[in-house]
Formats: sequence, C-alpha cells, structure tokens
Amino acid sequence: MTEQQSQRGPISRRDVFRYGLGASTLIALGPLLPETSGAATSVVTKRSGVLRSHVSSPKKGGTLKFARSVAPTTLDPANTIIAGDIYTLDKIFEPLFVTNPKGELIPWLASSYKLSNGNKTVTFPLRPGVKFSNGKPLTAADVVFSINRSRHNAAGPLSFLDGAITSIGAAGNSVVIHLSSPWAPIISDISVFANAIIPDNFGGKSEAEFFKAPIGTGPFTLSSFTPDATSLTLKANPHYWQAGKPYLDEVEFLYVDNDNQRVLQIEGGQVNIIDTVPPANVASLKGNASVTVEQFPAWEVDLLVLNEKLPQYADRHVRRAITYAINRPALVHAANFGTGLPAGSFFPPSLQYYSAATPVLAYSLTKAKAELAQSKYPKGFSTKLLVDGGNQKFVTYAQIIKSQLAPLGIDVTITSLDHSAFESTFQKFDYDMFIDYAINDISDPDEMASFELDFKDGGSSSYWSSYDNPAVIKLVHQAEAEFNSTKRAALYARIQSLVAEDAPFVPLDYPPYIYATSKSVQGFAVNPGGAYRLEDVWLT
Repeated sequence: MTEQQSQRGPISRRDVFRYGLGASTLIALGPLLPETSGAATSVVTKRSGVLRSHVSSPKKGGTLKFARSVAPTTLDPANTIIAGDIYTLDKIFEPLFVTNPKGELIPWLASSYKLSNGNKTVTFPLRPGVKFSNGKPLTAADVVFSINRSRHNAAGPLSFLDGAITSIGAAGNSVVIHLSSPWAPIISDISVFANAIIPDNFGGKSEAEFFKAPIGTGPFTLSSFTPDATSLTLKANPHYWQAGKPYLDEVEFLYVDNDNQRVLQIEGGQVNIIDTVPPANVASLKGNASVTVEQFPAWEVDLLVLNEKLPQYADRHVRRAITYAINRPALVHAANFGTGLPAGSFFPPSLQYYSAATPVLAYSLTKAKAELAQSKYPKGFSTKLLVDGGNQKFVTYAQIIKSQLAPLGIDVTITSLDHSAFESTFQKFDYDMFIDYAINDISDPDEMASFELDFKDGGSSSYWSSYDNPAVIKLVHQAEAEFNSTKRAALYARIQSLVAEDAPFVPLDYPPYIYATSKSVQGFAVNPGGAYRLEDVWLT
C-alpha cells in the first residue's frame, strides 16, 4: 500500500495494541444521541446496558472496593492500550464525547458538534462551567494541546485514529478540527480515551511530573501514582462539573490477577465489585444471596491469533485447516457455561456493520485435513500456543484446541505466562499462536477493522498477526471515507468475508463482560467498549 492509497497521515508508530454525514444521507456516528448539530441515525444493539438501581435516591459517601484483574502501568491516555491503565485513567480524564452504557455516543466535555466545509471541518463548542480537579477552568487551549499531543505521538498505539486531522485550533470557547478529507468515524475517534483532555502544557509541569499526580476533569482524582502497585485509591473530585457527583467519597482498586482469588473476595465480602468473572463461577455466584452477577453486552471477540512471520502460518491452507479443525460450538459449550456465543466473523454481532452472512469456515475435520493436504505441511508440525495463565477460560480453550488440532498432526505445546509477561511476549512477536481478546473501544467499527487488518497503519501489525492483504486494507480505507450507511455496510460485509476466507486468526467466541457486585452497589454499568464510569455509582 502506498501513501497515496492511504487516508491516514504519515504517522510512524510502534507495533502495539477503533460517521459524519452526506448532504442528504443519515449515517451512524456511534450510535449518536440527537443532542448534536450533525445528523445521525441510531443503531440498536442486541442488548442494552442497564444502570442497576434498587434505591430511588442516590446516597452520598462511602468507599467502593473494586478488585480488578490488571494493575495500571501508566496513566498517560495517549500512550497505552492496556486495560488496567485505561479503566483507571478514564476516571481522571475525559474526552469531548463518550459512549454511554447503551452504546450511544453522547456529548461530554463538548456540548455538541457541527460539520462544515464539505464535512472536512468539525466545530466543538465546549460545555460551559467545566473545571479541572485543581479548580482551573477547562479552555479550548487545553483541548488543542491534548489532541495535538495524541495525534503527533509517534509511539501512541491509537494515534492512527487521528490520522485524518490536519490541524486543530481554538475559536473562543470552541475547538475547530480540520480534516484532510471527509472522515466518517471522526466523532467516534474523538471519543477514544487517547484523546482525553489534560491541561495545556501539563499545567506548567514536566510530562513525567504531571503523570505522577495527574490533573483532569473526571469525577475522581489521584494524589500520587506508582506503576504496578497492588492497590490504588481515587478520591472524589470536588470540582466535578456534574453537580452532586460523584456520589462516592473514594474508589479503592485492588489488583488481583487470579480469577479464583477475586471470586473468593466478593463471596467473602472483602470487596464490592470484581471484574472478569470466570464463566465457570457464574452459576455459583448467582446462588449467593449477597452477590449480584451482571453480564453486559460487549464489542468484543476472543481470538486465536496466528503468527504469519512463521512459514507455517504464512501458508493460507494451514490457517484455513486450523480454522476448520476447531469446533467452536463445542469449545464454547465446554468453557463458557452458558455465557457467550460461538464466533464467526471477527466483528461481534453487537457491533455496527456486523454481517451475519460472513462465510464462516465451520467445523469440519474432513475439510481441515483436505486444506492441510494442500499446504506445505500435509503431515502437520509442532507448534506452541501462548496463553494468559490467569485466565481460566483461555487456559481451557488452549487445552481443547490442542486436542482438536492433534488429528491433523499438529502437536501443540501450551505455554502459560502471567498477564504482564504474556502481553509483552506476543507484542514482540515471540510466539507461534496466542489466545486473547479484541475490544472495539469506540462506537465506530473502524477501530477494530483498522487495528486487526491494516498492517501498516493500524497500530499493531494486524493484531500482531502480520496479516497483510492489500485488497482488505483498501476496503478498510474506503469504509473510512464512505458516508452512505448502506454502502458502508456493504464494504464491511466484504471485509468480513475476505478475512473469514483468509483466516489470519480464528474468532472463537463473543463473550459478555461479566462482573459480580455486592448487593450494596447501585448504578454500576459497563458500556460495550468495556468502560465503566463510576460517577453514577453509590453504596446503600
């Protein structure tokens, strides 16, 4: 792919780990709620996130104890994609738009947006009265500094989302963004956590000094930060722009990477919320009168990723053989315990432009053997499967996949690492196969398509698979520039079809987000991108 073929700017990136409108065409900006100056249609997801509340009036005060599977390593929104980082810093920093629990894109620090100049200029009036946690007012200069910092960050894993921006400037209390060409996902791109707003010039501090004690507009503040600590406490922001919120005095995050330990802590009442509940524990937790188990719809898919830097996985027939050999319904039945669905497309069904007509390579050992016979490895080979040892479901998947590939003569050795070592290992391409999840963080599917398929400009060398299909990449770029929803849907359907045929990775299942909370927790909800904003949570 040449630079002329790409709609993105010439931004160099490291390999790490998502609509506008035509003159008379309504397209989806999210889905976007109708508070904006631009037109948009809404998209109905399969299920909606619900704010659970058993009490009519929120109660102020208290400390929420939240056991999470991953600790933060940095609080710099422009320099991470790690869940432990993202779901900590998003309580401190906020972007211009956010995605709510129903999957709707809504104005946040901006009060609206307006498109002009043939859809190449976007104006965001800022919400009046917003202050940082130090009491200083939010200004357009803060927004200009923050988004410029993100888009010019060569090491930023999501800087590619801002690739269409040519310039950004202040106009009174509004921010004006100029684009190189009409860019369908722009409002959704602006909502990504990497574009969260920090004070202009770090509030007069050095970058390193600022992120040790960050200042943001979010509902909570942090007095100091130590990477990889076993716990972290956030305190209520006294200057938060939503009157009366947050309801909590504090949020204490405890980092527990072992699934069983988190389950024991919620059962024993030591914590109020745990994340990543193993499917195997859902039934028993539902039987606990002091615990509520909640499943939230997710823009997520679990994947078996194949390293095409290796000759066996560069062979399309081998990849297709492996895909045919994996019995996904049996896999899900064995390890999901009634949660999640067997996967087909690499787009989850809850994501806009998912195509149910994707030609899935469904389980067939006969077809698997026939594909392998056409490869350079007709008798099979030995390989390694990397897995996060703390994830019960993925460990079970690895064991089942090992047995399902054995009839092909593919001898699988499972390598289990702790979460941190697991991520650093596959991001260095030091693997044969690995199992992990992919989440679309924003409401537009371009992130998932770009991140997993755009080898050069997607930020991760196609989810570290090194899959490089120029025809697919061209379609991804066409979809980014297409404002007609029907035409855009056709482009994404074609993309999903080609990827299913090429099998650069095997979509295993579509899981929900599973959380367990104590009965005292009210107002907790997770959006389809996996984020949970805690300003609406209170304790009874």
